[in-house]
Amino acid sequence: MVGTLTVAELLAAGAIERVVALGGTPVTPDTPVHTRGFVRPQWQDGELVLVTMQHHAGGLAPFEVPDPTPCCADH
Repeated sequence: MVGTLTVAELLAAGAIERVVALGGTPVTPDTPVHTRGFVRPQWQDGELVLVTMQHHAGGLAPFEVPDPTPCCADH
C-alpha cells in the first residue's frame, strides 16, 4: 500500500482488520493514513492490526518507519 488512504480504503484493500492509534487518538473510517510506502501490521488477539501514530501533516502514519535510524550507528 502506498500513498495516503483513508482507514476505510486501507481496510478494504488488504488483510488488515483494524487500525489503532497510539495515545488514544480517535480513528474513524475517514481518517487519512499516510502509508509512506511501508505498512506492517501486527497480530493482536487474532486480528491483523495496524498500529499508527499522529502524522505531522494531519491524520495518521504507521508506527513503524520504513528506514529507522540504527541506535548508536556512529560508534
